[in-house]
Amino acid sequence: MSLVHRLLLFCICLSPFSVSWSQSGNTYVSRDAFYDSLEARAKALSQRLADLSGTEPIPFDRPPPTILSTRQPSTPAPNQAQSAFDALPDPSRDLERPVKQKADDGTLYRADGTPVPANEEVPKVPAKKRLPRKEMERDRGQYFIQPFVGLGFMSSDASFSRFNGFDGSGTPQYANVDIETDVGHVIGLALGRRWENFEGELHFSYATVGYNAASISRSGIVASVPAKGEVELFQIGARAGYGLPVGESGWIRAAGGFGYGKRRDFLALGAPLDLSYGNSDSAFTYDLLFSLGYEIEWGLDAFLAYRLLGSSGNGDFDKVAMHLFEVGLGANF
Repeated sequence: MSLVHRLLLFCICLSPFSVSWSQSGNTYVSRDAFYDSLEARAKALSQRLADLSGTEPIPFDRPPPTILSTRQPSTPAPNQAQSAFDALPDPSRDLERPVKQKADDGTLYRADGTPVPANEEVPKVPAKKRLPRKEMERDRGQYFIQPFVGLGFMSSDASFSRFNGFDGSGTPQYANVDIETDVGHVIGLALGRRWENFEGELHFSYATVGYNAASISRSGIVASVPAKGEVELFQIGARAGYGLPVGESGWIRAAGGFGYGKRRDFLALGAPLDLSYGNSDSAFTYDLLFSLGYEIEWGLDAFLAYRLLGSSGNGDFDKVAMHLFEVGLGANF
């Protein structure tokens, strides 16, 4: 508190006593008159001290009324002396005063803090590119050729039915023969083209499975006899499939199709029958393929495949289904 303010407060506190001493014989009419007199004397002393110090007098404003009013109380005028004092530099006060952040005007700044001119082009950060989808055509080649060899067998016996005329009552007589088979082999070649991951191919194959023994049933009598022979199937077919690269060098593919075949069956029954049967005819074929491959080097693949090859009947010989396990090398170009 300044010296001027201290003197003013002392005078205000002393004034009631001086008034009471000088005017001890007089009494005030009311309390309001007494306080009005004190306020007038304080204002006079404030004006006199302001003239001596060269500052503005201290304002005396009444407190806002405690009763409700429709008039908004006036805002007190700022103290010019306090405003002038606040304008003086004060390092401790400036440190505590919050720093106003400059509004963002859209200016770009470099790493060293210098602003980028408005007419300078800012290099754009390239967006992260998605990796392309793997495709057999792009990764392996548009065309392929795959020679293969393998083993074949039948999961069930082959069957043969022979008409042996009529008995004395005119009933037709058939000899039904169930033929056990051995493990056979297959050899072939496939040529194909790729469209992205889709594939189309033509294939040629020769498959054969041997006949081993036979069980003959006739008129409720079953007899086992030694037998030998084989079934041969030369096939030309077409397949459509889908392949998918796996990792950096592998691939898988599945395909299915139909074809035309030339089938030949031969069966020779041993003693005591000593009979032989044979037939050669065209046949309708179908096959389903699933294969796994691995790229040995660019343009050359090694693969392992499973193929189910089926054929229609051939004369007295019924239809057959072969399970073929194939291995081979393939060239891509």
